[in-house]
Amino acid sequence: MSELKKIIATGKGGVEKTTTLTTLSLLWAREGKKVIVFDTDPSMNLALSYGIPYDSMATITEDKADISENLEENGIDEVGQDILNDHSAVTEDGVRIVIMGAIEHGGDGCLCSAISVIKLLLDYVEKTGEYDIAIVDSQAGPEILGRGLAASFDCNVVLSEPTSKSSEVSRQVKKLAEDLGIKDTVLIVNKADAESDVSFTAQMVGVEPYKAVGVFYDRDVVKADKEGLLLVDAFPESVALGNLKNAKALLEKCIGW
Repeated sequence: MSELKKIIATGKGGVEKTTTLTTLSLLWAREGKKVIVFDTDPSMNLALSYGIPYDSMATITEDKADISENLEENGIDEVGQDILNDHSAVTEDGVRIVIMGAIEHGGDGCLCSAISVIKLLLDYVEKTGEYDIAIVDSQAGPEILGRGLAASFDCNVVLSEPTSKSSEVSRQVKKLAEDLGIKDTVLIVNKADAESDVSFTAQMVGVEPYKAVGVFYDRDVVKADKEGLLLVDAFPESVALGNLKNAKALLEKCIGW
């Protein structure tokens, strides 16, 4: 059985969170790691980044009434694998993607019950010992940390741009993560222009410089996104991919690999 390492990715919207997590998860999977990713962002872009149309997958939110009833009657240990099988897809590289989903209609209320299901599934996955790493792609901003999803995680990956507004959101996220007892924080500064952008953002967020890494602005990322291609395959020599490999190494130190 593997000891599951748990990472949550947080930050302001538009900071290339989806591209970053897709790339990192594929790099780990191609090294033989068993990876499961939970997309809790209502925009639901993550599956599409792997080439999986999101409308081809059942989401937790659209089935939350049936799931809740099933859990109440049988418990997560009994039905956890069935829920995963019915609400996930596996990429060609073996990465399993679980989609929480969005509120379907105006007035439906918050996503709290769906988030509770995700928490139960994380606990179930940890018990099985089947996976090496679980990554949670959170919604933009710090709200999901306020609901406690990330308690007991090994690392909070804060994604930011080198701007005051983005850094302020990241600072809030870092504090909430610390309040929940998340063991460590890594800062990834996307769309950086210079090393000074990384040190500036680290200071604004309150992260030690050695726990921050910059991913420099790279047109190859834009090209890959426009063409619906994976950065790791389309542009294996790109600057951004090299930077993300540095981020991967920093994260591995964070989680004790």
